[in-house]
Amino acid sequence: MAGQLSKYAFINAKLRARISKILSDDVFNQLAAAPSLDAALTLLRETPFAALEEIYSGTGDLKQAELELLKNEIEIYRNIRRYLHRNSIGLVDALLSRFEIDNLKNAIRIYFDRKIRKRPGDGGIHYILYDHIIHDIPIDIILNAENFDEIAGVCEGTPYSRIIRKYGHTVESEGSLFRMEIAFDHFYYHNLLAAIEKLDRPDRAMALRLAGVEIDLQNINWVIRFKNFYDLPLEAVLAAIVPGGFNLNSAIIDELYSAQNVTSVLGGFVKSKYPGLSALLSSQTPDITSRLGLVSRILEEIMKHEVRRILAGYPFTIGIILSYFALKRDELKKIRMILNAKQYGVQQERIESVI
Repeated sequence: MAGQLSKYAFINAKLRARISKILSDDVFNQLAAAPSLDAALTLLRETPFAALEEIYSGTGDLKQAELELLKNEIEIYRNIRRYLHRNSIGLVDALLSRFEIDNLKNAIRIYFDRKIRKRPGDGGIHYILYDHIIHDIPIDIILNAENFDEIAGVCEGTPYSRIIRKYGHTVESEGSLFRMEIAFDHFYYHNLLAAIEKLDRPDRAMALRLAGVEIDLQNINWVIRFKNFYDLPLEAVLAAIVPGGFNLNSAIIDELYSAQNVTSVLGGFVKSKYPGLSALLSSQTPDITSRLGLVSRILEEIMKHEVRRILAGYPFTIGIILSYFALKRDELKKIRMILNAKQYGVQQERIESVI
């Protein structure tokens, strides 16, 4: 364990201090109770997110404030990366690639709407990141491209060019980005699991567990969406899900697809592995949107459980880094959710039910 201590002693102390500054449930409850978006932004003045009010006041555009949150989240990864032992850097880069992939997908969606759907896509260009994340990707050229071959060409030298070339013609023939976006997501998780395999054994086991829970969350959301919104057959769903889940194997995915009530299927492993979350399963979910929200909440609570488990355990592992990222991701997600809810006049009780 001496090696683990030397790798993580400094970053453990640093991140424990940062974790202590993450917004508390009391602050989120105050934000949920704020009578308006302006009032919620005012409450954030005394937090590290004070800049959001200034951005919104100057632009009147909440999406610009959200873009600032995204930039801040990326900077969190870059900042932590500077303090890491070289054995851990590859994993952080794999996690950071999620932001690059999502940004590329957003740029391609704007191109797709403009060129293939013949819809104006100018509105979205202001909410795209143009800065370097991992690879040099000329986002402005992608937004204004004439075809997927051009997009693949300007992405040459990145792992994304191959995906774009492989699925570009499928997108055009089907009029859908579905297969290309699934391929991007599969690449992300494959790359993440490959980076985890390079870790030392204690770190590898912990990282696989957390990554597996994240993959579970992704797969469950996909199963419900694919069945109810895309009407995909089971074999297509099973081909699309990501391998490497922690709690959910293909048999459970199959059962989830066939079930009328997905929470009843989830109940088995939740009650056996996470009995403290069983009360969530009793929630009434009258429609598919509500059921999807409930399933997401259950899986997010499982992630929080795993994070608490890591933070209570041996401190000198990569778990402290992954836990910090998970906690910050949850914090930023809640801020985005509350601010958007306030903009659209969502009632306090409804906001509190999802945070």
